[in-house]
Amino acid sequence: MPILEGERASVLDTETTGMSPAAGAALLEVARVDIESGALGDFWSSLIRPGRPIPPDAIAVHGITDAMVADAPTPTEVGARLRPMVDERMLVFHNAPFDLPFLIVLLRDAGQPPLLNPIVDTLGLSRGLFGTGSNSLGQLAQRLGLPPETSHRALGDARTTARVFLALADRWERERGIRSLAELAAVSQDVMRLAARR
Repeated sequence: MPILEGERASVLDTETTGMSPAAGAALLEVARVDIESGALGDFWSSLIRPGRPIPPDAIAVHGITDAMVADAPTPTEVGARLRPMVDERMLVFHNAPFDLPFLIVLLRDAGQPPLLNPIVDTLGLSRGLFGTGSNSLGQLAQRLGLPPETSHRALGDARTTARVFLALADRWERERGIRSLAELAAVSQDVMRLAARR
């Protein structure tokens, strides 16, 4: 996979108490999976003590309960640990507009520098190849024949996103002539912007 040769990226995924920090939702879990020259590398995840009860509808999605996070690290501790891990790396998300606001709040409240890293969004890459129908992570994993992981948990979804990213990067290179990780980031953001305008 020449476009990823020598490239370093980190895939990030989160689980939360709701849909938006602006509406009072908080982070419950964050995970990072590194990609080194087109292969999955080091990984890390942590539960986070949210400082508020987890709503039943959120528990129904990811299965994270109040008891599971009772002794978890605080958001400040997790933010301080996460920030150096992703410094200088391209970041990969599946639907970055969901995860990024939570990570912005996490790092700001932990007194950490903001994320100014370039971003590849696998949702944008998949829409660019397969159209604007459903491109959920689970459906993409099935379509691309990827191994199953624990879904709706940060580490399982980050691993799946990493594998989706590798498969889609290969297709964008072969089918669309993309030649660099920077081009891949740009095209993924262009597709997301176009979809947001519709």
